[in-house]
Amino acid sequence: MPIHNLGYRAWQGTLGAFGTRWIVVAEIGIRRAWQSIWLRRILVFAWMPAAMMGFLIFLYERSAEDGGPSPRMFQELSRMLLRGGTEDPSLSDLFTPNAVFQSKESLAENRHQFWSMLLLALFDRSQAFLMIPIVGLISPPLISQDVRSRAFLLYFSRPLSRTQYILGKAAVVMFYTSLVTLVPGLLLYTVGVLLSPSLSIVLYTWDIPLRVVAVSAAVTIPCTFLSLMFSSLTTESRFASFAWFSVWIFGFATYVAVMGPLSGSGSSVLIQCVSLFHLLRDVGSWILDVKTDVSDIQTRMAVLIALTCISAATLYRRVSAPMQI
Repeated sequence: MPIHNLGYRAWQGTLGAFGTRWIVVAEIGIRRAWQSIWLRRILVFAWMPAAMMGFLIFLYERSAEDGGPSPRMFQELSRMLLRGGTEDPSLSDLFTPNAVFQSKESLAENRHQFWSMLLLALFDRSQAFLMIPIVGLISPPLISQDVRSRAFLLYFSRPLSRTQYILGKAAVVMFYTSLVTLVPGLLLYTVGVLLSPSLSIVLYTWDIPLRVVAVSAAVTIPCTFLSLMFSSLTTESRFASFAWFSVWIFGFATYVAVMGPLSGSGSSVLIQCVSLFHLLRDVGSWILDVKTDVSDIQTRMAVLIALTCISAATLYRRVSAPMQI
């Protein structure tokens, strides 16, 4: 039988708006990542610490109202969750009954400080150790597999720019990292408000959700572009995964090895920024306005911004390379 109607044909569908075409790329990546059973298991564990830490807020508010539990028990429980059971002079005044029951102004300040410390503990421990494997699971194949399978030719044969392609891939990583940073942080704040004796607590803590959003952005954006940069530098996903985990592991080990001997002699701020884990923790504590000893925050912010810009520039160059003749 003869074959008819060969050649170019007019497009019969509806072309999406230029600024929303990256959503298609993001939707495909989110659906593919959700097929991983390990990812779904990690997300379940990501929200549990927020609900558990809400019980500490309940104890704090009850202590402020009618003297609730034993001050010693409350102090030890709080120290265990916030600082791993170690003594910290900056926390001693916060958990004593004298500080809690002084005045409304003192109570409001201590309440804000305590809630911020709980959120910092949530970002510092629970979410950091969940975010790292999640990004290492979903980010490495996002671009490396497209390059290896030549799928980028299919993407760019459509009216899709390189910026929209990168934005769509970044949205996949940001979506899942937000589920273990932004969502648990807001969940903890919501649980704290619901467990408080009065909804007037919002008047004293209204800025905490905004700070949670800022901390989530400070963690999510650099990690997204760094992981996608590793994915774009190789066609093998395992190499990108190795590079991602190596940055965290060797950075943390170097920080511990270097900062141990120099802890009493005033080490350089740049040396302290070698660990991405500690860098994000220091920036997060500054954003949450937790009274911790974080010096020279400008240098830490500059390092974080420089890391994001270099990763984004390298990512754009690597995505553009296959399209250049």
